Amino acid sequence: MPLLLPLVALALTAPLPAQAQGTIRNDRFWTDTGGMPIYSQGGGILKVADRYYWYGVRYEEAVTYARNPTAHHPNPHFAAVTVYSSTDLVTWRYEGDALKAGDPGQRFPRDAWFGRLGVAYHAATRRYVLVSQYSGKDTGPGVVFATSASPTGPFIFARHQAVITNVSTPTSGDQTLFVDDDGKPYLVFGSGGSRRDLYVAPLRPDYLGVEPATRIYTAPGAGREGNAMFKYRGIYYFCSSDLHGWNASRSYCMQADRITGSYSPDRLLEGTAEDFSHVSQNGFFVPVHGSEGTTIVYAGDRWSDFAGNGLGYNVWVPLSFDGRTPCFHSLSEWTLDAKRGTWGVGANNNYARNPSFEADRVHQTQLAGWQVSWTSIKDVSPIVNAPGGHTGRWALTLPHATPSMATATQDIVLPNGDYRLSLWIRSSGGQKVVRVFAIGHGGVEVAQTLNGGSEDWREMTLPTIPIRTGRVQIGVYSEGQNNQWLRIDDVRLTATPYSGPQ
Repeated sequence: MPLLLPLVALALTAPLPAQAQGTIRNDRFWTDTGGMPIYSQGGGILKVADRYYWYGVRYEEAVTYARNPTAHHPNPHFAAVTVYSSTDLVTWRYEGDALKAGDPGQRFPRDAWFGRLGVAYHAATRRYVLVSQYSGKDTGPGVVFATSASPTGPFIFARHQAVITNVSTPTSGDQTLFVDDDGKPYLVFGSGGSRRDLYVAPLRPDYLGVEPATRIYTAPGAGREGNAMFKYRGIYYFCSSDLHGWNASRSYCMQADRITGSYSPDRLLEGTAEDFSHVSQNGFFVPVHGSEGTTIVYAGDRWSDFAGNGLGYNVWVPLSFDGRTPCFHSLSEWTLDAKRGTWGVGANNNYARNPSFEADRVHQTQLAGWQVSWTSIKDVSPIVNAPGGHTGRWALTLPHATPSMATATQDIVLPNGDYRLSLWIRSSGGQKVVRVFAIGHGGVEVAQTLNGGSEDWREMTLPTIPIRTGRVQIGVYSEGQNNQWLRIDDVRLTATPYSGPQ
Protein backbone atom coordinates (compact mmCIF):
# COMPACT_ATOMS: atom_id res chain seq x y z
CA MET A 1 0.00 0.00 0.00
CA PRO A 2 2.00 3.02 -1.27
CA LEU A 3 0.35 5.57 1.02
CA LEU A 4 1.54 3.68 4.08
CA LEU A 5 5.20 3.41 3.06
CA PRO A 6 6.18 6.99 3.90
CA LEU A 7 4.39 6.79 7.27
CA VAL A 8 6.03 3.48 8.16
CA ALA A 9 9.45 4.74 7.11
CA LEU A 10 9.07 7.92 9.12
CA ALA A 11 8.02 5.95 12.18
CA LEU A 12 11.09 3.74 11.86
CA THR A 13 13.44 6.69 11.73
CA ALA A 14 12.87 8.51 14.99
CA PRO A 15 15.02 11.56 15.73
CA LEU A 16 18.61 10.63 16.56
CA PRO A 17 20.39 11.56 19.79
CA ALA A 18 21.29 15.24 19.70
CA GLN A 19 25.04 14.66 19.94
CA ALA A 20 25.05 12.30 16.92
CA GLN A 21 22.90 14.08 14.38
CA GLY A 22 23.50 16.79 11.85
CA THR A 23 20.55 18.62 10.33
CA ILE A 24 20.03 19.08 6.58
CA ARG A 25 17.61 21.88 5.73
CA ASN A 26 16.30 22.23 2.19
CA ASP A 27 14.48 25.14 0.53
CA ARG A 28 17.20 27.66 1.27
CA PHE A 29 20.66 28.67 0.12
CA TRP A 30 23.20 26.49 1.89
CA THR A 31 26.33 28.07 3.34
CA ASP A 32 29.81 26.73 4.08
CA THR A 33 31.70 26.94 7.36
CA GLY A 34 32.78 30.47 6.44
CA GLY A 35 29.18 31.62 6.03
CA MET A 36 29.45 31.95 2.23
CA PRO A 37 26.88 30.44 -0.17
CA ILE A 38 27.66 26.95 -1.44
CA TYR A 39 27.82 26.90 -5.22
CA SER A 40 27.83 23.29 -6.37
CA GLN A 41 25.51 21.99 -9.07
CA GLY A 42 25.57 19.09 -11.47
CA GLY A 43 28.37 17.35 -9.57
CA GLY A 44 29.24 14.38 -7.41
CA ILE A 45 30.96 13.21 -4.24
CA LEU A 46 34.16 11.20 -3.71
CA LYS A 47 35.04 9.80 -0.28
CA VAL A 48 38.76 9.76 0.61
CA ALA A 49 39.47 8.07 3.97
CA ASP A 50 36.91 9.60 6.36
CA ARG A 51 36.35 12.81 4.37
CA TYR A 52 33.79 13.46 1.64
CA TYR A 53 34.75 15.76 -1.23
CA TRP A 54 31.87 17.44 -3.04
CA TYR A 55 32.55 18.66 -6.58
CA GLY A 56 30.16 20.81 -8.58
CA VAL A 57 29.91 23.81 -10.85
CA ARG A 58 29.61 27.47 -9.95
CA TYR A 59 27.80 29.42 -12.65
CA GLU A 60 28.01 33.20 -12.81
CA GLU A 61 24.24 33.54 -12.82
CA ALA A 62 23.92 31.35 -9.72
CA VAL A 63 25.92 33.90 -7.75
CA THR A 64 23.69 36.72 -8.98
CA TYR A 65 20.51 34.79 -8.23
CA ALA A 66 21.59 33.99 -4.66
CA ARG A 67 21.89 37.74 -4.06
CA ASN A 68 18.51 38.48 -5.67
CA PRO A 69 16.20 35.44 -5.91
CA THR A 70 13.59 37.38 -7.89
CA ALA A 71 15.93 37.83 -10.87
CA HIS A 72 15.75 35.61 -13.95
CA HIS A 73 18.77 34.51 -15.97
CA PRO A 74 18.17 32.65 -19.24
CA ASN A 75 21.67 31.25 -19.84
CA PRO A 76 24.32 29.85 -17.47
CA HIS A 77 27.98 30.79 -17.88
CA PHE A 78 30.61 28.47 -16.44
CA ALA A 79 32.76 30.08 -13.75
CA ALA A 80 34.52 27.25 -11.87
CA VAL A 81 34.42 23.73 -10.50
CA THR A 82 34.20 24.10 -6.73
CA VAL A 83 35.39 21.68 -4.05
CA TYR A 84 33.90 21.40 -0.56
CA SER A 85 34.79 18.82 2.08
CA SER A 86 33.02 17.32 5.08
CA THR A 87 33.19 14.42 7.50
CA ASP A 88 29.45 14.41 8.26
CA LEU A 89 27.84 15.44 4.91
CA VAL A 90 26.18 18.34 6.72
CA THR A 91 28.94 20.82 7.55
CA TRP A 92 30.94 21.79 4.45
CA ARG A 93 34.31 23.54 4.24
CA TYR A 94 35.20 25.38 1.05
CA GLU A 95 38.47 23.94 -0.27
CA GLY A 96 38.73 26.26 -3.27
CA ASP A 97 38.18 25.99 -7.00
CA ALA A 98 39.37 22.79 -8.66
CA LEU A 99 39.61 24.66 -11.95
CA LYS A 100 38.39 27.99 -13.27
CA ALA A 101 37.09 29.31 -16.54
CA GLY A 102 39.81 31.24 -18.34
CA ASP A 103 42.74 29.88 -16.30
CA PRO A 104 46.01 30.22 -18.27
CA GLY A 105 46.96 26.94 -19.94
CA GLN A 106 43.45 25.51 -19.55
CA ARG A 107 40.86 25.04 -22.29
CA PHE A 108 37.76 26.09 -20.40
CA PRO A 109 36.46 29.49 -21.55
CA ARG A 110 33.57 31.27 -19.89
CA ASP A 111 31.21 30.67 -22.82
CA ALA A 112 31.71 26.87 -22.72
CA TRP A 113 29.23 24.40 -21.25
CA PHE A 114 30.77 22.52 -18.32
CA GLY A 115 28.72 20.33 -16.00
CA ARG A 116 27.44 16.89 -14.97
CA LEU A 117 30.78 15.91 -13.49
CA GLY A 118 32.40 13.50 -11.06
CA VAL A 119 35.84 12.53 -9.73
CA ALA A 120 37.46 9.09 -9.33
CA TYR A 121 40.81 8.13 -7.81
CA HIS A 122 43.27 6.21 -10.02
CA ALA A 123 45.37 4.17 -7.60
CA ALA A 124 48.12 3.17 -10.06
CA THR A 125 49.00 6.76 -10.97
CA ARG A 126 47.89 8.25 -7.64
CA ARG A 127 45.94 10.85 -9.59
CA TYR A 128 42.42 12.13 -9.15
CA VAL A 129 40.53 12.18 -12.43
CA LEU A 130 37.71 14.61 -13.09
CA VAL A 131 35.20 13.59 -15.79
CA SER A 132 32.66 16.10 -17.10
CA GLN A 133 30.43 17.07 -19.96
CA TYR A 134 32.12 19.80 -21.95
CA SER A 135 31.24 21.74 -25.06
CA GLY A 136 33.47 24.56 -26.27
CA LYS A 137 34.12 26.33 -29.54
CA ASP A 138 37.52 24.64 -29.76
CA THR A 139 36.24 21.08 -29.29
CA GLY A 140 32.50 20.86 -29.79
CA PRO A 141 30.48 18.65 -27.44
CA GLY A 142 31.99 15.68 -25.65
CA VAL A 143 33.46 14.38 -22.41
CA VAL A 144 36.46 16.13 -20.88
CA PHE A 145 39.08 14.67 -18.52
CA ALA A 146 41.35 16.55 -16.09
CA THR A 147 43.73 15.24 -13.44
CA SER A 148 45.22 16.33 -10.12
CA ALA A 149 47.59 14.96 -7.49
CA SER A 150 45.20 16.21 -4.78
CA PRO A 151 41.44 15.79 -4.32
CA THR A 152 41.17 19.58 -4.00
CA GLY A 153 43.00 20.33 -7.25
CA PRO A 154 44.09 22.12 -9.22
CA PHE A 155 42.89 19.84 -12.02
CA ILE A 156 44.72 20.13 -15.33
CA PHE A 157 43.18 19.40 -18.72
CA ALA A 158 44.17 15.94 -19.99
CA ARG A 159 41.89 14.95 -22.85
CA HIS A 160 38.62 15.61 -24.68
CA GLN A 161 36.61 12.73 -26.15
CA ALA A 162 34.15 13.67 -28.89
CA VAL A 163 32.71 10.23 -29.67
CA ILE A 164 31.58 7.35 -27.44
CA THR A 165 31.33 4.03 -29.26
CA ASN A 166 28.02 2.14 -29.44
CA VAL A 167 25.92 5.23 -28.70
CA SER A 168 23.08 6.43 -30.96
CA THR A 169 24.54 9.94 -30.83
CA PRO A 170 28.25 10.84 -30.83
CA THR A 171 28.40 11.68 -27.15
CA SER A 172 26.36 11.82 -23.96
CA GLY A 173 23.28 13.63 -22.81
CA ASP A 174 22.93 14.04 -19.05
CA GLN A 175 25.58 11.98 -17.26
CA THR A 176 27.11 11.15 -13.88
CA LEU A 177 30.17 9.23 -12.78
CA PHE A 178 29.47 6.06 -10.77
CA VAL A 179 32.25 4.23 -8.90
CA ASP A 180 31.47 0.60 -8.05
CA ASP A 181 32.40 -1.16 -4.81
CA ASP A 182 35.60 -2.51 -6.43
CA GLY A 183 36.69 1.03 -7.32
CA LYS A 184 35.93 0.70 -11.03
CA PRO A 185 34.37 3.87 -12.51
CA TYR A 186 31.56 3.99 -15.07
CA LEU A 187 29.88 6.75 -17.02
CA VAL A 188 26.09 6.61 -16.59
CA PHE A 189 24.32 8.63 -19.28
CA GLY A 190 21.63 9.10 -21.87
CA SER A 191 21.97 9.80 -25.56
CA GLY A 192 21.99 13.33 -26.88
CA GLY A 193 19.17 14.55 -29.07
CA SER A 194 16.05 12.58 -28.13
CA ARG A 195 17.60 11.49 -24.79
CA ARG A 196 15.67 8.21 -24.99
CA ASP A 197 18.52 5.69 -25.00
CA LEU A 198 20.21 5.08 -21.63
CA TYR A 199 23.73 3.68 -21.30
CA VAL A 200 26.44 2.43 -18.96
CA ALA A 201 30.09 2.56 -20.09
CA PRO A 202 33.29 1.78 -18.16
CA LEU A 203 36.18 4.19 -18.20
CA ARG A 204 39.30 2.89 -19.91
CA PRO A 205 42.14 1.60 -17.66
CA ASP A 206 43.81 5.01 -17.23
CA TYR A 207 40.39 6.66 -16.59
CA LEU A 208 41.07 9.17 -19.40
CA GLY A 209 38.50 7.86 -21.82
CA VAL A 210 35.09 6.21 -22.08
CA GLU A 211 35.04 2.63 -23.37
CA PRO A 212 32.27 1.28 -25.67
CA ALA A 213 28.87 1.66 -24.04
CA THR A 214 26.09 -0.82 -23.29
CA ARG A 215 22.56 0.37 -23.97
CA ILE A 216 20.44 -0.77 -21.06
CA TYR A 217 17.07 0.85 -21.80
CA THR A 218 15.09 2.89 -24.30
CA ALA A 219 12.76 5.21 -22.40
CA PRO A 220 9.20 5.86 -23.62
CA GLY A 221 7.90 9.21 -24.75
CA ALA A 222 10.12 12.24 -24.58
CA GLY A 223 13.13 10.54 -22.98
CA ARG A 224 15.07 11.00 -19.77
CA GLU A 225 17.48 13.44 -18.11
CA GLY A 226 19.33 13.56 -14.79
CA ASN A 227 20.76 10.06 -15.23
CA ALA A 228 22.47 8.73 -12.10
CA MET A 229 23.19 5.44 -10.36
CA PHE A 230 23.57 3.99 -6.88
CA LYS A 231 24.10 0.50 -5.48
CA TYR A 232 22.26 -0.85 -2.46
CA ARG A 233 22.62 -4.36 -1.02
CA GLY A 234 24.24 -5.58 -4.22
CA ILE A 235 21.53 -4.18 -6.54
CA TYR A 236 22.26 -1.50 -9.14
CA TYR A 237 19.67 1.27 -9.45
CA PHE A 238 19.66 3.45 -12.58
CA CYS A 239 17.56 6.57 -11.94
CA SER A 240 16.54 9.45 -14.19
CA SER A 241 14.05 12.29 -14.53
CA ASP A 242 11.45 13.38 -17.07
CA LEU A 243 12.77 15.39 -19.98
CA HIS A 244 11.85 18.85 -18.67
CA GLY A 245 14.96 20.87 -19.45
CA TRP A 246 16.01 23.03 -16.50
CA ASN A 247 12.86 22.27 -14.55
CA ALA A 248 12.06 19.98 -11.63
CA SER A 249 10.71 16.53 -12.40
CA ARG A 250 9.36 13.27 -11.13
CA SER A 251 12.04 10.60 -10.83
CA TYR A 252 12.19 7.04 -12.14
CA CYS A 253 14.31 4.02 -11.18
CA MET A 254 15.07 0.61 -12.65
CA GLN A 255 17.21 -2.12 -11.12
CA ALA A 256 19.50 -4.98 -12.06
CA ASP A 257 21.80 -7.51 -10.45
CA ARG A 258 24.62 -6.61 -12.89
CA ILE A 259 25.64 -3.10 -13.86
CA THR A 260 25.06 -3.77 -17.56
CA GLY A 261 21.70 -5.44 -16.94
CA SER A 262 19.30 -6.72 -17.77
CA TYR A 263 17.30 -4.00 -16.00
CA SER A 264 13.69 -4.04 -14.85
CA PRO A 265 11.29 -1.60 -16.52
CA ASP A 266 11.70 1.86 -15.03
CA ARG A 267 9.05 2.82 -12.51
CA LEU A 268 8.12 6.04 -10.84
CA LEU A 269 10.22 6.56 -7.72
CA GLU A 270 7.66 6.52 -4.92
CA GLY A 271 7.37 9.92 -3.22
CA THR A 272 8.49 12.10 -6.17
CA ALA A 273 5.17 12.76 -7.94
CA GLU A 274 3.41 15.08 -5.48
CA ASP A 275 6.06 17.80 -5.60
CA PHE A 276 8.36 16.75 -8.45
CA SER A 277 11.15 15.34 -6.28
CA HIS A 278 10.90 18.17 -3.75
CA VAL A 279 11.15 20.65 -6.63
CA SER A 280 14.42 19.30 -7.98
CA GLN A 281 16.00 17.16 -10.67
CA ASN A 282 18.14 14.04 -10.19
CA GLY A 283 21.73 15.02 -9.53
CA PHE A 284 23.59 12.11 -7.96
CA PHE A 285 23.33 9.68 -5.05
CA VAL A 286 25.52 9.37 -1.96
CA PRO A 287 25.76 5.97 -0.22
CA VAL A 288 26.42 6.61 3.49
CA HIS A 289 27.78 3.40 5.04
CA GLY A 290 27.80 3.43 8.83
CA SER A 291 28.12 1.17 11.82
CA GLU A 292 24.34 0.60 12.02
CA GLY A 293 23.30 0.62 8.39
CA THR A 294 23.44 2.38 5.04
CA THR A 295 21.49 5.46 3.99
CA ILE A 296 21.21 6.37 0.32
CA VAL A 297 21.01 10.14 -0.08
CA TYR A 298 19.33 11.60 -3.15
CA ALA A 299 21.22 14.78 -4.09
CA GLY A 300 19.07 16.89 -6.40
CA ASP A 301 19.69 20.13 -8.25
CA ARG A 302 17.46 23.17 -8.49
CA TRP A 303 17.93 24.78 -11.86
CA SER A 304 15.08 26.40 -13.84
CA ASP A 305 17.53 28.95 -15.19
CA PHE A 306 18.37 29.76 -11.56
CA ALA A 307 14.94 31.28 -10.90
CA GLY A 308 11.35 30.25 -10.24
CA ASN A 309 12.21 26.80 -8.92
CA GLY A 310 12.29 27.42 -5.18
CA LEU A 311 15.04 28.90 -3.03
CA GLY A 312 18.44 27.23 -2.97
CA TYR A 313 20.37 25.14 -5.46
CA ASN A 314 20.60 21.81 -3.64
CA VAL A 315 17.95 19.41 -2.35
CA TRP A 316 19.15 16.36 -0.42
CA VAL A 317 16.71 13.78 0.99
CA PRO A 318 17.00 10.17 2.24
CA LEU A 319 15.68 7.06 0.52
CA SER A 320 14.18 4.09 2.33
CA PHE A 321 13.51 0.62 0.90
CA ASP A 322 10.62 -1.83 0.92
CA GLY A 323 12.56 -4.89 -0.16
CA ARG A 324 14.15 -3.86 -3.46
CA THR A 325 11.80 -0.89 -3.96
CA PRO A 326 13.16 2.57 -3.03
CA CYS A 327 11.02 5.37 -1.59
CA PHE A 328 11.88 9.09 -1.76
CA HIS A 329 11.14 11.13 1.39
CA SER A 330 10.24 14.70 0.51
CA LEU A 331 11.56 16.39 3.64
CA SER A 332 12.34 20.04 4.19
CA GLU A 333 14.39 19.13 7.29
CA TRP A 334 15.99 15.86 8.36
CA THR A 335 18.88 14.55 10.40
CA LEU A 336 21.77 12.39 9.25
CA ASP A 337 24.33 10.45 11.28
CA ALA A 338 27.06 9.62 8.77
CA LYS A 339 29.00 7.46 11.24
CA ARG A 340 26.00 5.26 11.98
CA GLY A 341 24.49 5.46 8.48
CA THR A 342 21.08 6.40 9.91
CA TRP A 343 18.62 9.26 9.46
CA GLY A 344 15.54 10.81 11.07
CA VAL A 345 12.87 13.42 10.40
CA GLY A 346 13.77 16.94 11.51
CA ALA A 347 11.84 18.59 14.34
CA ASN A 348 10.80 21.48 12.06
CA ASN A 349 10.05 19.46 8.93
CA ASN A 350 7.26 20.89 6.75
CA TYR A 351 4.88 18.05 5.87
CA ALA A 352 3.04 20.02 3.16
CA ARG A 353 3.95 19.06 -0.43
CA ASN A 354 4.71 21.73 -3.03
CA PRO A 355 4.09 24.32 -0.30
CA SER A 356 5.39 27.29 -2.30
CA PHE A 357 3.80 26.19 -5.60
CA GLU A 358 7.13 26.17 -7.42
CA ALA A 359 7.03 22.56 -8.67
CA ASP A 360 4.99 23.16 -11.84
CA ARG A 361 6.85 26.34 -12.86
CA VAL A 362 4.35 27.18 -15.63
CA HIS A 363 0.71 28.26 -15.77
CA GLN A 364 -1.52 25.32 -14.78
CA THR A 365 -5.14 24.56 -14.06
CA GLN A 366 -4.06 21.90 -11.53
CA LEU A 367 -0.95 21.89 -9.36
CA ALA A 368 1.34 19.11 -8.24
CA GLY A 369 0.31 17.85 -4.80
CA TRP A 370 -2.93 19.86 -4.64
CA GLN A 371 -6.56 19.31 -5.63
CA VAL A 372 -8.28 22.46 -6.89
CA SER A 373 -12.00 22.58 -7.72
CA TRP A 374 -14.74 25.09 -8.59
CA THR A 375 -18.52 25.16 -8.72
CA SER A 376 -20.64 27.44 -10.92
CA ILE A 377 -17.89 28.39 -13.38
CA LYS A 378 -19.14 27.29 -16.80
CA ASP A 379 -16.80 26.32 -19.64
CA VAL A 380 -13.80 27.71 -17.78
CA SER A 381 -10.62 26.01 -16.54
CA PRO A 382 -9.11 28.78 -14.43
CA ILE A 383 -5.36 29.25 -14.21
CA VAL A 384 -4.51 28.58 -10.57
CA ASN A 385 -0.83 29.48 -10.39
CA ALA A 386 0.65 32.79 -11.40
CA PRO A 387 3.85 34.79 -10.84
CA GLY A 388 4.11 37.09 -7.86
CA GLY A 389 4.59 34.76 -4.90
CA HIS A 390 5.40 35.69 -1.33
CA THR A 391 8.74 33.97 -1.94
CA GLY A 392 10.01 32.50 -5.19
CA ARG A 393 8.10 33.13 -8.38
CA TRP A 394 4.77 31.34 -8.07
CA ALA A 395 1.68 31.36 -5.85
CA LEU A 396 -1.69 29.58 -5.88
CA THR A 397 -4.52 31.82 -7.13
CA LEU A 398 -8.25 31.16 -6.79
CA PRO A 399 -10.00 33.59 -9.18
CA HIS A 400 -13.76 34.16 -9.43
CA ALA A 401 -15.44 35.31 -12.66
CA THR A 402 -19.05 34.34 -11.91
CA PRO A 403 -20.54 33.51 -8.52
CA SER A 404 -18.55 30.43 -7.55
CA MET A 405 -17.03 28.39 -4.75
CA ALA A 406 -13.35 27.41 -5.02
CA THR A 407 -11.36 24.96 -2.91
CA ALA A 408 -7.67 23.97 -2.84
CA THR A 409 -6.85 20.97 -0.63
CA GLN A 410 -4.02 18.56 0.13
CA ASP A 411 -4.25 15.16 1.84
CA ILE A 412 -1.21 14.39 4.01
CA VAL A 413 -0.07 11.20 5.74
CA LEU A 414 2.05 11.89 8.83
CA PRO A 415 2.70 10.71 12.41
CA ASN A 416 0.12 11.51 15.08
CA GLY A 417 0.74 14.57 17.21
CA ASP A 418 -0.09 18.26 17.50
CA TYR A 419 0.67 20.43 14.47
CA ARG A 420 0.69 24.02 13.39
CA LEU A 421 -0.54 25.20 9.96
CA SER A 422 0.49 28.57 8.59
CA LEU A 423 0.32 30.19 5.17
CA TRP A 424 0.70 33.59 3.56
CA ILE A 425 -2.35 35.10 1.90
CA ARG A 426 -3.46 38.02 -0.27
CA SER A 427 -7.02 38.83 -1.25
CA SER A 428 -9.03 41.28 -3.35
CA GLY A 429 -11.60 41.39 -0.57
CA GLY A 430 -15.35 41.27 -1.03
CA GLN A 431 -15.68 37.50 -0.99
CA LYS A 432 -18.61 36.03 0.88
CA VAL A 433 -16.30 33.58 2.67
CA VAL A 434 -12.55 32.93 2.82
CA ARG A 435 -11.54 30.14 5.18
CA VAL A 436 -8.37 28.16 5.96
CA PHE A 437 -9.16 24.73 7.43
CA ALA A 438 -7.88 21.35 8.58
CA ILE A 439 -10.16 18.29 8.67
CA GLY A 440 -10.01 14.49 8.81
CA HIS A 441 -7.46 14.43 11.63
CA GLY A 442 -9.62 12.67 14.22
CA GLY A 443 -11.30 15.73 15.74
CA VAL A 444 -13.55 18.64 14.84
CA GLU A 445 -12.59 20.98 11.99
CA VAL A 446 -9.94 23.54 12.85
CA ALA A 447 -10.47 26.71 10.82
CA GLN A 448 -9.91 30.44 10.61
CA THR A 449 -11.78 32.99 8.50
CA LEU A 450 -10.16 35.90 6.67
CA ASN A 451 -12.03 39.12 7.22
CA GLY A 452 -11.61 41.81 4.58
CA GLY A 453 -9.11 42.09 1.76
CA SER A 454 -5.37 42.39 1.95
CA GLU A 455 -3.31 43.70 -0.97
CA ASP A 456 -0.17 42.94 1.02
CA TRP A 457 0.87 39.44 2.04
CA ARG A 458 -0.27 38.52 5.54
CA GLU A 459 0.16 35.31 7.54
CA MET A 460 -2.75 33.15 8.72
CA THR A 461 -2.19 30.45 11.33
CA LEU A 462 -4.02 27.48 12.80
CA PRO A 463 -1.89 27.11 15.94
CA THR A 464 -3.04 23.67 17.14
CA ILE A 465 -4.27 20.77 15.00
CA PRO A 466 -4.49 17.53 17.03
CA ILE A 467 -3.80 14.74 14.52
CA ARG A 468 -4.92 11.33 15.81
CA THR A 469 -5.64 9.38 12.59
CA GLY A 470 -2.21 9.56 10.94
CA ARG A 471 -3.53 11.89 8.26
CA VAL A 472 -5.09 15.30 7.68
CA GLN A 473 -6.61 17.35 4.88
CA ILE A 474 -5.55 20.99 4.80
CA GLY A 475 -7.10 23.55 2.52
CA VAL A 476 -8.45 26.95 1.59
CA TYR A 477 -12.07 27.70 0.65
CA SER A 478 -13.37 30.84 -1.09
CA GLU A 479 -16.83 32.04 -2.21
CA GLY A 480 -16.71 35.03 -4.52
CA GLN A 481 -17.65 36.63 -7.84
CA ASN A 482 -16.91 39.48 -10.27
CA ASN A 483 -13.11 39.19 -10.57
CA GLN A 484 -12.53 38.67 -6.86
CA TRP A 485 -9.47 36.58 -6.12
CA LEU A 486 -7.50 34.86 -3.38
CA ARG A 487 -3.77 34.07 -3.50
CA ILE A 488 -1.77 31.87 -1.07
CA ASP A 489 1.89 30.90 -0.75
CA ASP A 490 4.44 29.31 1.60
CA VAL A 491 2.22 26.77 3.35
CA ARG A 492 3.80 25.16 6.42
CA LEU A 493 2.51 22.20 8.41
CA THR A 494 4.92 21.48 11.27
CA ALA A 495 4.85 19.60 14.55
CA THR A 496 4.50 21.77 17.65
CA PRO A 497 6.22 23.27 19.45
CA TYR A 498 7.55 24.94 16.31
CA SER A 499 10.93 26.61 16.82
CA GLY A 500 11.85 27.69 13.27
CA PRO A 501 11.48 31.02 11.47
CA GLN A 502 8.03 32.52 11.25
